[in-house]
Amino acid sequence: MLYRSKNYLQFIFIVIIFSGSAACHNYYKASRPAANNASKRAAITDSLNKDSRYFILRSGSEAYHMKSISLSDDRTTIECTLDLLTANHQLYVSNGGRSAMRYKLHEPNEASVLNEVHFYIDPDNRITSGHYILQLDKVQKIEVIEKDKKRTMNSYVIGALGYTVGAIAVVGIIIAATKSSCPFVSAYTNNEFVLQGEIYGGAIYPQLTRDDYMPLQMQPAVDGKLMVKISNELKEKQYTDFADLMVISHDKNSKVLSDEKGNLYSISNPSLPLKAWTADKKDVRSVLLKSNDDQLLHFDDTLSGGTNNYMIAQFKNESKTPKAKLVLSIKNSYWVDYLYTDLAKKFGSYYSTYVKKQNKKPASELIKWAKEQHIPLDVSIKIKTGWQKVTGLTTIGPLATREIVVPLDLANIADENIEIKLSSGFMFWEIDYAAIDFSEDKYFSVQTISPSTAVDETGKNVLPELIKKDNTFLEQPVPGNAVTLEYKCNVPADNISRSYVLHTRGYYTHSWNFKGSPKVAFLKGLKKPDAFPAYSLQLYKKFVNTNMASLAAK
Repeated sequence: MLYRSKNYLQFIFIVIIFSGSAACHNYYKASRPAANNASKRAAITDSLNKDSRYFILRSGSEAYHMKSISLSDDRTTIECTLDLLTANHQLYVSNGGRSAMRYKLHEPNEASVLNEVHFYIDPDNRITSGHYILQLDKVQKIEVIEKDKKRTMNSYVIGALGYTVGAIAVVGIIIAATKSSCPFVSAYTNNEFVLQGEIYGGAIYPQLTRDDYMPLQMQPAVDGKLMVKISNELKEKQYTDFADLMVISHDKNSKVLSDEKGNLYSISNPSLPLKAWTADKKDVRSVLLKSNDDQLLHFDDTLSGGTNNYMIAQFKNESKTPKAKLVLSIKNSYWVDYLYTDLAKKFGSYYSTYVKKQNKKPASELIKWAKEQHIPLDVSIKIKTGWQKVTGLTTIGPLATREIVVPLDLANIADENIEIKLSSGFMFWEIDYAAIDFSEDKYFSVQTISPSTAVDETGKNVLPELIKKDNTFLEQPVPGNAVTLEYKCNVPADNISRSYVLHTRGYYTHSWNFKGSPKVAFLKGLKKPDAFPAYSLQLYKKFVNTNMASLAAK
């Protein structure tokens, strides 16, 4: 069992492992606090000086240690003594941004870089050692040196394949593999497009075309328009029928989320689990208490439960009615993404023929196979006669977590507490948050908006393909295809908050061209129920054993 960051980009440099250059390194970075006037620079100086930072004055190619710092009473100047830099504060000054910005943790002459703050002024050849007064309005920028946690974590994950086993090692292999995915969605917020996740995950054949409801974190642009981007980033062909934006106005003390079918629910007072445990009774409650906290629960082979994983969360029953709303923040794992790619490779040169045959099968047959392989995330509730399945949540992709509501019927629960089980095939899903909201739905209004403009990466107008649900699909056949959508919406009143849900419909196909002979016996075996999760566990253990053997050989 592992709690790990959910941002897959921090693992992308895992590919270095396969060139034999895996290592663990520590990195630093130069952050620039907002210091656009003397007052802010004074506040920054005061705060950093209290932290006993090592101050450095940068003037052109010259650098001095600023000792005995004090702010003037009017907080417009810094009085200090300039001295030569000590040997343990030469790293960033010498290398600057030209280097990898790496330091050795156990080398004092390098690790001390984390204590530095740099003040930059125009080149001044009159500056010498000794007493000096720095005019704060002359400071061009301030750089605070700190640990680059993201790059350092990347490095340690990369190194994990050489030194550890288990789920962290698996992450590296997944990212190095060809990723299969679905259309990426970004929404405009804070003056930039921010990646939100993927749409209609798992709809890899035309007959699996389905609706998708993705909650978006977004803000209007300066002109009041709302903007969304749908892009093809991988080797696949993507087909989108329409892209409507649901704009939900509601009370500021609540939020509105969708279930898998697009039904909306207000969430105002979610209750956290009393307990949560896995198959081997390990306590996992802490990881479920907060969404978007860079902590996810996923499973590995240290847990009992065989080829299928499950987690049970217990909640106090606070309902005055037999209805409640289970709120989950979840995503698929990169591991299941890798597994499917590995499965496809085993078709070899027969893969294109196999896809043509799959295209002729009814959707019900394809969905049946997915359920028999425990690919959906099954949600069950404990009633008086045992576990009752509530729903099976369709794949949403591994790129980002998604908040989703599962309506619950509490009429026949087993006792005064509510127990919810989440289960799937081995390492197929990851869980970020779980809560139950017992409150009555508060009033909210919904405005469904079609895009006013839709322009692709070449500047072409593609609005006719996306304006309505009509089976006229926008085709994005190659990586780099992207459409930018604009939506016109009125400005809400001050006491109103808004939630956004992107409603799309579509499917995608993989553009894979494999070679070699198909592994016929293996592929026939995957027709049996539970075969895919069994292979998941088998392959996982193979990677673990390979890493152990590699470690023993060093």
